[in-house]
Amino acid sequence: MKTENEFENQNKTKTNRPGMKLLIIAAICVGLLIPQALIRSLIDERHCTANEASNDVYQKWSGQQEICGPIIKVPWRAKDANGAFTGTTFDVYLLPENLNIKGNVNTKTLNRGIFDCIVYDSPLEITGSFTLPKEFDSTLINNILYHQTRLIIGIEDLRGLTDNISMTYGSEQLEMESGTYTSKLNGVSCKIDIKPLIEGEKIDFTLVLPLKGSESLSFIPIGRTTAVNLTSDCPTPSFNGNYLPIEREVNDSGFAASWKILALNRDYSQVINENLKQPLVTSSFGVDLKVPVEQYQQTTRASKYAIIIIFLTFAIVFFVEIRKDTPIHPVQYLLIGVALLVFYVLLLSFSEHCAFWFSYLIASLMTVGLISVYLFGILKIRKTAISVGAWLSVAYLLIYVLLQMENFALLVGSIIVFAVVGLCMYASQKINWYKK
Repeated sequence: MKTENEFENQNKTKTNRPGMKLLIIAAICVGLLIPQALIRSLIDERHCTANEASNDVYQKWSGQQEICGPIIKVPWRAKDANGAFTGTTFDVYLLPENLNIKGNVNTKTLNRGIFDCIVYDSPLEITGSFTLPKEFDSTLINNILYHQTRLIIGIEDLRGLTDNISMTYGSEQLEMESGTYTSKLNGVSCKIDIKPLIEGEKIDFTLVLPLKGSESLSFIPIGRTTAVNLTSDCPTPSFNGNYLPIEREVNDSGFAASWKILALNRDYSQVINENLKQPLVTSSFGVDLKVPVEQYQQTTRASKYAIIIIFLTFAIVFFVEIRKDTPIHPVQYLLIGVALLVFYVLLLSFSEHCAFWFSYLIASLMTVGLISVYLFGILKIRKTAISVGAWLSVAYLLIYVLLQMENFALLVGSIIVFAVVGLCMYASQKINWYKK
């Protein structure tokens, strides 16, 4: 029979085997993937909360704006086989010959709790001219309902209008009213006299659209030639849609951009029958004015490297344990791993209140300091604890460099991982894995 001391010595021998300890450490690494996933879920939840706060502000201010117009709506009556008018009416939409839009998009920040929301105010100066398009079917002239002809301007969110709209149409001064009298487009409209246009005259128009909105401002290129010129104090624009600016200038004080789209660049003519909205929505273009919420994206990217940081830290501590012949309990490895994961919670919370780089610096200093002091308490060797802290600081610095890279992050990251694996392989050569 074995004595109690013999059992204790046998258990200590198994525990002190480097191979057995390494398996335990590997199991701890795998187990830490569960709280890592929970942290990723927390980051996503905070991102959703920020989006909900922004959407709530946008709903009260005004949403995304898309401008389509002015367009002339021409209703006409159908005839039967005998040439008599039936009770059925149809609409034909005439697009302008030229359309020029100028605007200065002034942004400002609204707050909802700790979250910032960017909105804008942009009076748009719209000018252009109408001529009877050559695509217009002249056989419809005698069937037109002249008293129902309207000029319409499509506006995505009417809450964004900050004043009444008056328009110069030829020699007339027109006042816009809400509604387009068509289910195809949301916006404003007014009655016009289309007879001069049918008789071949060119009609110029001018109006100022007092508009506010949020997130984005876009346009539909309805002119045979459409020119849009925008300036803004927003330093982080994102140009979107089917057409990019032909000229752009972006700097810290804002941007200036200009577009020029021809009728040849789109897939619909200057005359549209009935289905107005369908062809137009496929040709929109404009700019997103949201300030990118990079802290959540950066924190998510950083959390993907958590397993590398944990593996590297555990490897360093393990080799220190072997060299110094000072046993470190698996529970202590677990606590070090938890401290490494708390880094991402600190990073997330700090980044919601200050710049990401500063948040990363504070969180990494707190984590490195905590682990260094803890190892000093275990090993009682100040130089070794400082060395481990220095290696961990280098690891966090490398991760931060990777976060700033977009095109070369995978290349540089793979080289770093290869180098770390190589160092671990080199260090493992000097270990007697069967040592008791």
